[in-house]
Amino acid sequence: MHQAMILLVEDSASTRQTMTLLLDKMNYGCIAVDSGQTALEYCARQRPDLILMDVAMPDMDGHETTRRLRAALGDDWLPIIFLTGMTSNDDMLQALQAGGDDFLTKPVRYELLQAKIQVFLRIASMQRQITHDAVCLARYYEENEFEHTLALELIQRLTYRSFVGQRHIWHHLNPAGVFNGDIICRSTSAPGIEHFMLSDCTGHGLTAAISALPVIDGFYELVKQYLSTSLIASGINKKLHSLLPTGRFVAAVLCSVDYRNQTLSVWNGGIPCALLFGADGHLKQVFKSTQPPLGILDEDTFGSMPGQCKWDDGDMVVLASDGITEAANDIGHQFGLEGVSRAVQQSGAALPGERILAALAQHLSGIEAKDDVSLLVVQLSAASD
Repeated sequence: MHQAMILLVEDSASTRQTMTLLLDKMNYGCIAVDSGQTALEYCARQRPDLILMDVAMPDMDGHETTRRLRAALGDDWLPIIFLTGMTSNDDMLQALQAGGDDFLTKPVRYELLQAKIQVFLRIASMQRQITHDAVCLARYYEENEFEHTLALELIQRLTYRSFVGQRHIWHHLNPAGVFNGDIICRSTSAPGIEHFMLSDCTGHGLTAAISALPVIDGFYELVKQYLSTSLIASGINKKLHSLLPTGRFVAAVLCSVDYRNQTLSVWNGGIPCALLFGADGHLKQVFKSTQPPLGILDEDTFGSMPGQCKWDDGDMVVLASDGITEAANDIGHQFGLEGVSRAVQQSGAALPGERILAALAQHLSGIEAKDDVSLLVVQLSAASD
């Protein structure tokens, strides 16, 4: 066990001898010095656990010595107990204002000295533990932030690159320093076939990334195999069901556009907003969530039949996370599919993404959205083949 080391600053040789004997009896180590300057020099080389400081000393008194020690130690707290023969309130106040933590009146009583030393050593020990924990917490936070940033950058590289140069597509993901669990992906398979996925993984940060990475990887790999919407959904579900821990799943909507035959295929498992609008902004079809999220059911019970329909030139697909539809204003009213539909109708010929976000902000009236806001708009045209 560590033996506490106490620095005794006392100009009287007889008092130094008496105090040293008392401290030795208490099983404390003791370094005794006869001046404030010597105390400063000692503390510059080695840190004691506690200081017993005489007030009345020649050249540099205990108050000045303490002020200089506090300045040198900075935020590193060291308990200092004054030893004084003065007992007036002003003397005691001056000692505390100089940086002392407590004081003892000479001649010092053994029991009181022992009790105060024990108290301040215990406080100092707790202070060191708090400082240590704070340093560890700061280090953990920095490492955690780095890992979150790395996960976010990796997922952005895997997803955003597929949208570069695609003028018929508008998409939005909340800019967040921590990965928010939402994913938007795009890829093509056979000529004239384009696939999209909007998904919402449980959790945030690395927890969500654990689910997101196999979803993204599965989407791109399965699309490369020229598979249908139902088989892509089934393949991702099989992968997640085997990999994810219990209680982890991924709400997702998968959308496949056939530009040559002008057909649309949509599989929806847990995403509240999957809509098809006409060129004039009227709502043509709602693709409701008819399946549970990916990763919950095993391969035998998974239902992968998508909804299908024809589309016309200028039609628009709008996919949105629950961060949009379930956003509630100050009286509890949700933005809902109605809010999305109104914004699309008001957007005119332009892609309605910005209009939807503006309408959402107006709906919230300054209230911060409680969930992540993710939105994808795809304008359909046979010319996109």
